[in-house]
Amino acid sequence: MEQGTMIQAAGIEVHRGPRMVLKGVDFHIGQGEVVALTGANGSGKTTLLEVCAGILSLTSGSVIWRTDADEERVVRDSDGRRSEPPPMGLTLQSNGMCGEETVEERLRASLSVSGRSPDENAVSQVLSEWRLEHRRADRVSQLSGGQRRRLAVLCGLVPAAFSKGPRVVLLDEPSEGLDESGRALLTGWLRAIAQDGHSVLVATHDEGVVRCADRVLVVQDSLLMESPGLSEGKPSKLPKPSQSVEPSTHGSLIRWA
Repeated sequence: MEQGTMIQAAGIEVHRGPRMVLKGVDFHIGQGEVVALTGANGSGKTTLLEVCAGILSLTSGSVIWRTDADEERVVRDSDGRRSEPPPMGLTLQSNGMCGEETVEERLRASLSVSGRSPDENAVSQVLSEWRLEHRRADRVSQLSGGQRRRLAVLCGLVPAAFSKGPRVVLLDEPSEGLDESGRALLTGWLRAIAQDGHSVLVATHDEGVVRCADRVLVVQDSLLMESPGLSEGKPSKLPKPSQSVEPSTHGSLIRWA
């Protein structure tokens, strides 16, 4: 991989049953950029995002990540090799959170996967900014649909927001279920995360999210087309990086993303 590349996908081919969803797809995600992934419903956006996370098996191709040690790691390939991705942020469409967790427990679980452990003030700061501080001790099952979505998106963003080293964030339709202020908060955080040297791949139909991207990838007819983005939006002020701890495994992250 070239220097500054965080994810390199080459020759990606994926089938869902008899249907070919992706065919011969090549792309990369660079350090310090927001990449929007667009396309019609069912075109393969979510599939491509899950390929990057190493969740799906490949008919052909490989997905390689850059590690914290600046080494290349094959996360998944068609020869059957599979490794855990480096610490990352991940939010899928389903929210997928355990209803018995409290808001704070869910947030800290996402941070522990990335090896971060912020103090109480930092946690309060981000929960307040995302209008969740007053629900901090409540179980996820007690939240409204909009609050659950805000929490799910925040959990995908904080591994990068609290990290010194570059992190990858993968988001699937993060603005769905957010109100106007929530969408503005999202784009501000995306620009700030990229400004701090992290990388974001976001599958979206939201034109506001697309406009904040540095590059746009369009999935159409199982293929991928690329165009420059507008990089619109004012970066938010992110929390300071927190102390590092031994990262937990990615199993819970993928299970509850």
